[in-house]
Amino acid sequence: MKSEKMLSDLKFNSFLDFNLLFEQWEKLSDQENPSTCLYQDYLKRMKDYPDLSKFPIEREDVLKEKNKLGFSLILSSLFPLSGQEENRVLGLSKPFDYNPIYCTPAFKKEFLTPEGEVKIPYNLNEERIFFHKMLHVYALILDQLYGIKINEIYPLVFKVPSSEGFTRHYQIQINSQFVKVVPKIPLPEIKRKSEFCSSNKPNHYDVEKWMELLPLEMFEFHGFILMEAQDLTVAQSVATLNEAVLNQEQVTAESFMEIVEDSVKSLLGKPGIKVGLAVLQTINGRMVMTESRLAYSYLIKHLCGEGCEKSYQAVLELLSTVEKPIFLNDLDVAREKLPLGVKLNEMGVKEIILYPLRHNGDLVGVLEVCAFQEQTFDPLMLVTLDYLAPSLSLALNRQAEVLDQKIKSIIRKNFTAIHPVVEWKFDEIALEYVLEEEEGQNPEIKPIVFNDVYPLYAAVDVKNSSVERNNAIHDDFQVQLALARKVLQKAKEVHFLPLLDRLIDQIEEFEKRINFMLVSDEEVKITDFFHFDLEPAFNYLKNNFEDLEGDVNTYFEALDPKLGVVSTNRKSFEQSLAKINQVIGNYLEKEEAKVQQMFPHYFEKFKTDGIEYNIYIGQSLVKDQKYDPLYLKNLRLWQLQTLIETVHLVARQKNELEHPLDVTQMILAHSTPISISFRLDERKFDVEGAYNIRYEIIKKRIDKALVKGTRERLNQPGKIAIVYAQEKEAREYLDFIKYLQNKDLLTKEVEELELEEMQGVYGMKAIRVTVKERIHENPEIFSKLIAERKEG
Repeated sequence: MKSEKMLSDLKFNSFLDFNLLFEQWEKLSDQENPSTCLYQDYLKRMKDYPDLSKFPIEREDVLKEKNKLGFSLILSSLFPLSGQEENRVLGLSKPFDYNPIYCTPAFKKEFLTPEGEVKIPYNLNEERIFFHKMLHVYALILDQLYGIKINEIYPLVFKVPSSEGFTRHYQIQINSQFVKVVPKIPLPEIKRKSEFCSSNKPNHYDVEKWMELLPLEMFEFHGFILMEAQDLTVAQSVATLNEAVLNQEQVTAESFMEIVEDSVKSLLGKPGIKVGLAVLQTINGRMVMTESRLAYSYLIKHLCGEGCEKSYQAVLELLSTVEKPIFLNDLDVAREKLPLGVKLNEMGVKEIILYPLRHNGDLVGVLEVCAFQEQTFDPLMLVTLDYLAPSLSLALNRQAEVLDQKIKSIIRKNFTAIHPVVEWKFDEIALEYVLEEEEGQNPEIKPIVFNDVYPLYAAVDVKNSSVERNNAIHDDFQVQLALARKVLQKAKEVHFLPLLDRLIDQIEEFEKRINFMLVSDEEVKITDFFHFDLEPAFNYLKNNFEDLEGDVNTYFEALDPKLGVVSTNRKSFEQSLAKINQVIGNYLEKEEAKVQQMFPHYFEKFKTDGIEYNIYIGQSLVKDQKYDPLYLKNLRLWQLQTLIETVHLVARQKNELEHPLDVTQMILAHSTPISISFRLDERKFDVEGAYNIRYEIIKKRIDKALVKGTRERLNQPGKIAIVYAQEKEAREYLDFIKYLQNKDLLTKEVEELELEEMQGVYGMKAIRVTVKERIHENPEIFSKLIAERKEG
């Protein structure tokens, strides 16, 4: 293959041209067919933009202000409007120039550098991308000019790191239907596809030979290509393999490898192959294997019997040095490179694919695929195995377990803490799996998705928890620094030790700095000072001067025996926070159990510096009951009532807390149904689809929301904030608020606010209401009322 420099310098005779598209409009336009009259309108309107009809079109012409509307018409015909264009990963460029003239924001974010050039993914190199590009180019040449079609070209799999915290995998589909190959000189005669294959490797596409037979300089490429990336993260075949490996400890090595082998056979379409997994682990810079992992490797299991330590080491060295996918189809020639080549021939192995599996850049294993007949493998299968590599890498890193064959075992092993409301769905999936298995099929775990469910979200958050935690640490440091200074000053008065002045000076410096601001770096420095400077000095004073022993003991007795620092205020904060979480969590669980009886719904609660929870309700979540929108309204009113009660619960606890804390209450109103799916890799429900992800983004942003035009936080103690985007959501909650005001639970004041834009979130509004204090919870109000009655 050519060097990377030559690859990057390679130029195509590529010209941007929209005339093929316009010809397509001409064919589709039909005055008698109303559904295609749009194309007539397109053609008429394009007359106003002659720059876009000329040949060739310059990039600058497309982007000129006067041509923008015309270019928009072209795009609208290629990418039909669906309201989700920003979330689709789309691009348009000159033929086989992957730096797009137009792309969606999602494409730009995932695939382009700040300069607008395509990024090389970390799992692919320039040579690999070039090979794939040449497959597309010559497939088009052969098809249009020779009527020869080559085998299907699988899209490249791109690894792209994501916000939420994991790696996404995209396949980019290249649509070249609007590209025309124009020969510049008479072409040589080619009758068979085999003329493009290597002479000694019939299944190997030899790109260099293609470029020699049909140099790219012989052709011009007119038109444009469309690129669309599809997310493969939750592809079903990968999910099934994930499930098998994530549970591997529950079954024998043989059963586990049967599932892996079936997945590889299915993907490659080759039933007569053998598959192995060499699970590699690095300890102290040395690659080793455990006994349990040896059974997974087909090569080690068959090449190394008892006492074959030398052979074992040879295989280990071979596998641990696999840097990129290797396709070996001539083992006689490879014998010089492989010390075990003779044994491989004895096993009957004719071809091998060795595919390295990496997790976060580290080699975690090697996938071994062995064939016993020549010409079984195609080099393009190396690209195909990209579909399985991410799953296997993640699975090997996690050391998971294989699926059980029975219904309840599958649920127990593959899913965690299934909510009773949706357990019926898991039962159906598991039952279908077992029945297919009994029929001798190779079943797969089907996606578990619930469509058109309504989400409810609320959060009770401790106000300024980070600040309160820092203040507690600050107060503890002040106490400990003062105790230490007292010991040092006494020691200085009775003993001449110059180092004591230095330690006192450091303490005074720390006191000044933490009074200004306590940051995490400062916290580490002070803690290190306590452990590595003061502690040795105090032990010296205690052991050598009897008159200081009592003072030093007093200092050490004030420290937490586990942490080695004063932690009185920190413990008070943590205990107070835990108390609030416990009170609110217990109350929500009790009340949620009651409202479950109204209509079954999915409920999940999270404990952070406070409590937040999700509720999903809808017809798809239940099997034998009829959903009615009335249940949703009841849940929303219940949600508001429970937040009112949490204000009173915290108020009652406040006097019992060692560290006084306030809480804020917030609801996110969302009236549009969404879809949720069970994510097999993380074993939890999450929103499904790009449009619904916005709901999750809003949830993560609004806890820090500010009132527009101010620096005031939306969430305030004693108040409930209801965030919304649509006016109909506000109207419903305003009705609830009026009802609760009549019940004397809320004050009469209702604040209707606009919120500042947040990252990725804009146009949000809020309603804020104040919870009315109960007399018995505020002695001052109670005393005032008694006094007023006496005066009356």
